[in-house]
Amino acid sequence: MTKTSTDKSSMNSTSISSTSTTHSESLISRVFTRNLGAKALSRSWWQRWVYPVLFLLTLTLSLATYLTLDSIQQSVDTYVNDNQRALVGGDLILNSQQDWPSDVLAQVDTIADAQKVFDYQFSAMVVTDTQTLLARVKAVSPNYPLYGKVELASGKPLWQQLNADSVVVAPEVLNGLNADVGDRITIGDGQFTISDVLTKEPDRPLTAFGFGGRVLMQQDALAATNLLSQRSRVNYRIELAGKPELMTQQREQLTQILTNYPDIELSDAESADTSVSRISDNVLMFLKLLVIAVLLLSAVAMYGVITAFVTKQQSNNAIRLALGEPLGSLKRSYYQLLTITAVIACVAATVLSFGLLQVGQPYLMAILPPDVGLAINPISAVKTSVIALVLTLVITQRGLSTLTTNKPATLLNQGVSTQAQNLPWYRLVPLLWYGVMLAGLYAFFAYEVGSWVLGAQLLLGLIGFVAIFWALARGWLWLLAKLAKRSTMGWMPRIAIHNLARKGNQSALFFVTLSLSVAVLTLITTLNHSINAQFINAYPEDAPNLFLLDIQSDQHDEIDNIIGAPVSYYPVIRSRVVTANDVPVQDIVPADGFDDPTRVFNLSYADTIMDTEFITDAVADDQLYAPVDTQNEQNPDQAVVPMSVLDTAADLLNVGMGDQVRFNIQGIEIVGQITSIRSRFEQGPSPFFYFLFEPSVLAAAPQIQFATAHVPADEIPEIQSKLVREFPAVTTINGTAIAQQIQELVVQMSRLVYVFTLLALLTGVMVLISSLLSTSQDRMAESASFRLVGMQKRDLYMLNILELSVLGISAAVFAVIIANVGAWAAITQWFSLRFSVPWVSLGIGGTALIGLLLTIAVIYVRLVIGRGIMARVRAMI
Repeated sequence: MTKTSTDKSSMNSTSISSTSTTHSESLISRVFTRNLGAKALSRSWWQRWVYPVLFLLTLTLSLATYLTLDSIQQSVDTYVNDNQRALVGGDLILNSQQDWPSDVLAQVDTIADAQKVFDYQFSAMVVTDTQTLLARVKAVSPNYPLYGKVELASGKPLWQQLNADSVVVAPEVLNGLNADVGDRITIGDGQFTISDVLTKEPDRPLTAFGFGGRVLMQQDALAATNLLSQRSRVNYRIELAGKPELMTQQREQLTQILTNYPDIELSDAESADTSVSRISDNVLMFLKLLVIAVLLLSAVAMYGVITAFVTKQQSNNAIRLALGEPLGSLKRSYYQLLTITAVIACVAATVLSFGLLQVGQPYLMAILPPDVGLAINPISAVKTSVIALVLTLVITQRGLSTLTTNKPATLLNQGVSTQAQNLPWYRLVPLLWYGVMLAGLYAFFAYEVGSWVLGAQLLLGLIGFVAIFWALARGWLWLLAKLAKRSTMGWMPRIAIHNLARKGNQSALFFVTLSLSVAVLTLITTLNHSINAQFINAYPEDAPNLFLLDIQSDQHDEIDNIIGAPVSYYPVIRSRVVTANDVPVQDIVPADGFDDPTRVFNLSYADTIMDTEFITDAVADDQLYAPVDTQNEQNPDQAVVPMSVLDTAADLLNVGMGDQVRFNIQGIEIVGQITSIRSRFEQGPSPFFYFLFEPSVLAAAPQIQFATAHVPADEIPEIQSKLVREFPAVTTINGTAIAQQIQELVVQMSRLVYVFTLLALLTGVMVLISSLLSTSQDRMAESASFRLVGMQKRDLYMLNILELSVLGISAAVFAVIIANVGAWAAITQWFSLRFSVPWVSLGIGGTALIGLLLTIAVIYVRLVIGRGIMARVRAMI
């Protein structure tokens, strides 16, 4: 018994020792395999340079552009939030186009002088002995500014340099007049000394382009100009500042008073919409949406790279799993490797973004305030890093999904396990994954645009566009397959078309990404070309290029003699709409939303239609006016008069033939009944009026006139000088200079959009390259089979060139057609311009795209297939 017990004890001890040794060896093996496998994976990743280069390039470019735009957006938001009161001028702002009523002034007088500023702004001609210049004059009371600070070139305080005999001017005024500080200038009937240069003005609105630079003068100096009483286009402002309790009280009192003055606007610092935020937000949001699209395209390209690399590592993955390394450890090594690569991309994107901010700042001056600081925003950097990491981890998880369902033996055989694919839960995984991705994308859109509704609209719009192009791609590939099957085309085109339908080839994905990017680029090119053809390149030789404002009736003869060319005069009567078809104007919702029916309109009178217009509908054929029932049902003492309306005004007020519109002309109401509707042949450098009346109706109304003429461009400065000396109150505008300014703005905006659209095109090319990498194993096997049956190397080149050319060129053709249809609709229906196709630009772009596709095909065959093809052939033999 003792011996038996001893033997059993010895056996148990040996068994325990053996088990312990086995577990110890297994643990050591796992740890050793994990470390060795991770090192081998990292070495394989960096040695196969095409994978990390493509991954880093795609991610770095998309992150850099996102970081750049988000930093600009954050800078503008911070600037507006920090300077909101300075940008609008005060806590409460009163705005009017006419002089202030006595009861409004009485209420304003209850506030201390130190808490209010009177502001008068208008355009006027500034004259020296040899030069004239159209400038924007601003006269202010001594407590200006209530918020912020005016900075002068001398560094002295504003009110030390500003008095009744002096002005300060912006640098562009000095340059335009070829003047210096200390020179004398004439504004209206007054003469002033330039005492300093205005370098910063806190409440100067940002505009895309404007009529001349700023001239700042004292309120008391206005009397010397003798312009205020003669002008009808002065913008009157009163800016108030004080404690919240006082401002709340003043707002309540002023709101009650202004019920009798609907033309006067009252706003506060929080609700006032500044030009800075309006312009920059719209442009930057459009560019941000382009960059988000680039991010999505980059995610597709990254997925292709990761899938191709994981496929390339099938044998190594199987060996690591067979040696006992847990699946979680295997995946972790991929996560760590790609996370490190993403961190490198973030660093590179930060450096690139810094360079983009420095290089791109001159192109952003049209949409940004001049003193906003552009730098990489820390919040934007954090957001970009989070996006990079989330994007990398999610795409990696999706790219490694095949490792979860495949066994080592299957991986070694480079096959796909069908056991897991037959399970119901396996089919649900992609659906759940796409659901989570759409939810995350929706949350991202909503956060970026600041609206859950707009975020949903953007997501639905994106899905709709992608679905259209995806259906188009599938239909085209199906049609190509049918043609290849039934037609008598050669064997090589037939094989190329067959390869397009290869499983995992991502042909439809490449078609969608390339066509979307080409469509956006074509749309922008076509819009830009049509606008240039309309306003710049095809500027009519006899179109007006000299415009005169604020003309009196008794000045016609002398103005005609000075200009020495035919002059057309147009009377202008300023008015507001009271009701349209018995609907109060404040309740009218415009159909297009691009104009405000409550604003001041310019009425005019004429017997004949303008040369640039035509009648689309009329009571009497081709007649502006027709007899109407002069009896007003609501007010029998007020007559109804015939009226002609422009089609855009009819859409704005939601009226049509026979409807009545009530106007208020400086307190006097008239009712016009629509007897004709006009439309314009084109929008261009020609005057037009929304509302026309018979001369007998408005000839006696308070009015001002403007005139147009066509003169040689080089004679305009001399004519301006003569006119302003003879008629100081008449404002002249050089139409040629304004056209050039518009062209510069269009070119500047186009360059910005082109840069980001080309980035989208480049990312689409990255998707092509990644799809080629992900299918390289199948392509190499097929190429080896082709070599065995006698196909030469040049045939392999031709086969890949045909495949990429058919897919790329067809995607581009469809994109160009769709983009031109969209551009035609936008140009003719939205902008009311003539549509023009940029044949030269499309030809250059098409040639560049074909060259790019050929280059990619040749390089791919040479570097990927060409190097390993003979090894595959020998293995097959």
